[in-house]
Amino acid sequence: MNVLPLYVLADRSGSMAETTGSATAIEVVNTVLRELLARLAKDPTIRRAVRLSVISFAEDARVDLPLTSLSSTTAVPDLEASGPTSFAVVFEATARTVAHDLAALGAAARSPLVFMLTDGRPTAHRDRAAGWYAEHQALLASAGPGRRVLLVPYGYGRVDPRTLASIAADPSAAYLAGRSDSPAQAIERFAELVFGSVARSVAMDSEQVVPPPGTVRPYVEDY
Repeated sequence: MNVLPLYVLADRSGSMAETTGSATAIEVVNTVLRELLARLAKDPTIRRAVRLSVISFAEDARVDLPLTSLSSTTAVPDLEASGPTSFAVVFEATARTVAHDLAALGAAARSPLVFMLTDGRPTAHRDRAAGWYAEHQALLASAGPGRRVLLVPYGYGRVDPRTLASIAADPSAAYLAGRSDSPAQAIERFAELVFGSVARSVAMDSEQVVPPPGTVRPYVEDY
């Protein structure tokens, strides 16, 4: 069975420290990531096929979980929220990580799935000064000849719908939480997006995106 590399890009900028109900958004992210990992590892077919990496970002980007096999012991360190948001740094770091990982996996690797969770727009000095287009294009090309990077952004809160739509590798595969969703509900929908897409991709042996109920596409004009 060919390996499906899965990357989760998690926003840990300062806005994620805001309280949502009884917890902050970043605390919800930490809980949801743990539950998502456990759910992925519980399915024997997914466990055999998928390798997972988690990369968090704010003004910097950090590989919190290098690409690894799923098991009951797979874990991501708790994320802490601070600082502005940079899309440039996370695209750059993910491109470098994907290229390294696929070279190590060799012919056994399928095209990677990359899911990005964010609640805002790029505010870091680097992004405001030079943008993030070059880093974004480098990420999309990082899988090399014969493979593509399926980058699927998911946003909520103050995220800019047009920016979100421009991030997606496929314009039809960018998603927003519904307006009525709380931050906690939005983050839980992100986990459903990841799990449903991975399960479908493994079953179909091709990259699939399965949005959960309640999400909308950023190019809906009346959002």
